[in-house]
Amino acid sequence: MGIAGGSVMRIVPDKRLFKTVLSSVTGAVAIFLSVIAQDTDGTRLVELASSAGVLGGVSAISGYFVVHPRSPHSSDEAEAQGSLYVPPPNLPDPSRYFTGRKQELRDIAKALRPGRRNGGIRIAVVHGLAGAGKSQLAAAYAEERLRHHRSLVWWLSASSYERLRSDLLELAACLGIPEHDSKNVMLNRLWGKLRDSPGWLLVYDDVRRGSIGPLNEESEDSRQSLLPRAGHGEVLITTQQREGWDGHRAVSTLIELSDLGAADGLAFLRLRVDDESSDGQLEKLGAQLDWWPLALEQAGAYIAGTEISVPEYLHRLPDLPKGRNVVAVTFRLAFERVTAADPVAEDLMRLCSFLASEDVRKDMLLGNRAVVPSPLRDVMEDPAAFNHVVRRLSDYSLLRRTGDSRLNTVTYAMHPQVQFHVRQDMDEESRLLWSQAAVQLLEAAFPKRPWQLDQRIMCEGLMPHVVAVTAELAWAADAGDHELGAARDPQALARLLHRVGQYQEHRCDWSRALDYFNQEAVLRGLHTDDYLGRTTARLSVANQRYRRAQLAKAEQECRAALDECESHEGVPGFLPLRANCQRLLGGILRERAKFTEALEAMELAISLYESPEARWEDLDRAVAEQELGLIHRNARQLRQALEHYQGAEDRMPSQGSEEPRDHLVFRAMLQRDRAIVAQDRGDLGTAERKLRAALVVFDGNRGTDDFETSQVCKFLADVLRRRAEEARTRARETHHPMRRVRMMREARQRLDEADALLGPVVALHFKRRESEEHKYAACLNKLGSLRLAQGRHQEALDALLEAESIYRGSYDAGHPYRAKTLSRLGAALIATGGTVVLSTGEEVNAEQTLLLAEEIFRTRLGDSHPSLVAVYERLAQCTTDATAKAELRGRARRIKEALYSETLPEPHPSITPDAAPS
Repeated sequence: MGIAGGSVMRIVPDKRLFKTVLSSVTGAVAIFLSVIAQDTDGTRLVELASSAGVLGGVSAISGYFVVHPRSPHSSDEAEAQGSLYVPPPNLPDPSRYFTGRKQELRDIAKALRPGRRNGGIRIAVVHGLAGAGKSQLAAAYAEERLRHHRSLVWWLSASSYERLRSDLLELAACLGIPEHDSKNVMLNRLWGKLRDSPGWLLVYDDVRRGSIGPLNEESEDSRQSLLPRAGHGEVLITTQQREGWDGHRAVSTLIELSDLGAADGLAFLRLRVDDESSDGQLEKLGAQLDWWPLALEQAGAYIAGTEISVPEYLHRLPDLPKGRNVVAVTFRLAFERVTAADPVAEDLMRLCSFLASEDVRKDMLLGNRAVVPSPLRDVMEDPAAFNHVVRRLSDYSLLRRTGDSRLNTVTYAMHPQVQFHVRQDMDEESRLLWSQAAVQLLEAAFPKRPWQLDQRIMCEGLMPHVVAVTAELAWAADAGDHELGAARDPQALARLLHRVGQYQEHRCDWSRALDYFNQEAVLRGLHTDDYLGRTTARLSVANQRYRRAQLAKAEQECRAALDECESHEGVPGFLPLRANCQRLLGGILRERAKFTEALEAMELAISLYESPEARWEDLDRAVAEQELGLIHRNARQLRQALEHYQGAEDRMPSQGSEEPRDHLVFRAMLQRDRAIVAQDRGDLGTAERKLRAALVVFDGNRGTDDFETSQVCKFLADVLRRRAEEARTRARETHHPMRRVRMMREARQRLDEADALLGPVVALHFKRRESEEHKYAACLNKLGSLRLAQGRHQEALDALLEAESIYRGSYDAGHPYRAKTLSRLGAALIATGGTVVLSTGEEVNAEQTLLLAEEIFRTRLGDSHPSLVAVYERLAQCTTDATAKAELRGRARRIKEALYSETLPEPHPSITPDAAPS
């Protein structure tokens, strides 16, 4: 191993392999020529052999010493670093006074040092009580690593799941990952980037219980884990949480951090106090404060700021009994000193105590100062006066300032312990005033159109403050005093919650969106004259419940909102709200298989969209037309469905290369919907072509992990599975051996491709199953049929039984979605010849399962629905009676013929539309 310019040099594996192979070949040639030379006594051959030997040696040496600079800390992991753009590190400003902790730094380095085979992801957890200096230790380690290893080093605030995800999305943006509607898509792309670019360090600061999501796959927490999934890098975690880390296989070491100890504490005080105090006086101060890092820092800042001696500070300290909170004591001394000199500093601390502990942007405070109570607002009008207040707080270690004012990146941070003590010391009136001031500040700062792509980064940056302020909120109606709390702007919180809910909705986080809209609806209900706001909130709640398959509650909320709209006919703002209510109602009724009512609701929505009283975007009207087509398709009216899909496309005039991305994606959605109609008709070739064309658009514009992309993959996988089964059937029927081999090979290839498409889709929906369990069940349906086609019968049964249970719980036992699962389950039972126990407790065989499916389909969808084709064909396999078999196949054939002719077949004599099979 060589040294160049103070950097250790490393071997490049792929080039080393090439050179090693070359040297081996050249060396072998040299030996061969030497043997010939000895046998022939040929001088030239001896010379040639010698030359070849030299070349072999040079080859071996050059193959071994192909080198590039690297850190002594890493192994070969930084090889791909050249392919990763490394943004400037975002580490907090290091403390000038950090000292000691050498053993802990060595422990971290040892824990994170890669093993002989790179070791994958290495995680070290530094835990200890608040104020132990965990963040300072992590920052010191990260700074030291940066000095020796120029790779990605990134600081993440992890006090809440929302805050950590926001920081990870910011990292994704800094790494050049394209913006996307779905947060999960962005995170998956980030994990992929880190997997392919080894040598990084991520610091997760202030992790709290649940803030990084599940630690292992067995966890009941269905949220996406916010730890990297794979790759070769380091994760350093700081936390107060000592237990629970054994659930993650990559956590190698737990490092406990306690007090500084006398030696390190004394060294710290010598740096921090910087006066003529003797070691004895400093030791007395350190012992009085238990050598606790945060207390020592505040004491040192106080002594330096007031220019008093250590004995005088000791005199000012109150009696500290055993078990006392030394940080609370040092904080109050500093707090009283600052506020006595500048009362406005207390107001700034009170405002910041209700926000997140970090990343309080200066431009957010000053840009929205109009909503801040005086006299702090008056000070904010004068930048110099405001900076003076900040400097005073910073001098006493009560506030930390980072960033560059010239680049408009200045942010403030307050230690969580300091925030806690500030809030604890406020009376009820002050808590009310400043918690509401924080709400009004965020409402003013939060973008008015949070769904727009260019607003995403700002929204994500404000989310930690939203979480913080709603957690510590004090709310009341302060009649008579309009300078206090909610009375200053009683609707501020409702508006903030609505915009935050919209943001979460457009990031596909339906569960959190529902939480925010529910809170908004409660607040709006307190103001009886806010009809439009209350109705909007109700519609938003209904929409989230619809997305989560809570259909009864969704319909109830939607009808209540619709009644409100109709009672305010002619009032500005209610016409578009009424159209949206009707459209949502149509979607809810479609999911409940009430197709006649759904068509009426959707047609009324379209008539409102066509009203000259309001202007609509082309996409709004086109989406309504598409949804009308979906109702017709579910009702088995396939020709009408295709007509409406065409009508939706006609309302989207082509703009060539200038067409907006959302228009391109919408056209791909229509391709997908047409493909599903082709699949219903049994035209699998057309279905496959259209789905592949749609997938190209979705991949290019939404990414592979997007929900809509996953839907296309799911349907395409099912089409490929059906085509594979058709190929197998043809192979069994042919008498030509080579043709049979080709068809069986084609079937295997289609099944392999279907598996590759469906696997990631199932994994994606498994992570989202808590909020979208019904969509996970749809994936299980497709997975069960695929596993059956692959001959993995038990896996097929397990997947289909889980789907059946989900559908019964999410909808009801008689819903068509459950019937589709029963139909697929019947096919699996035909293959196994056994019985299963359904979620209702019934033990059924294949024929009984298929009869249940038939009963549901005919009761809810009629005698001629396309889903009955598979049921009748499978029932025909269950009977040995030739007449019954022919009758069942005849029913299936008549339905298939009707799908093309769009004429309903006559009901067969044994069953009337209102009767159920026995």
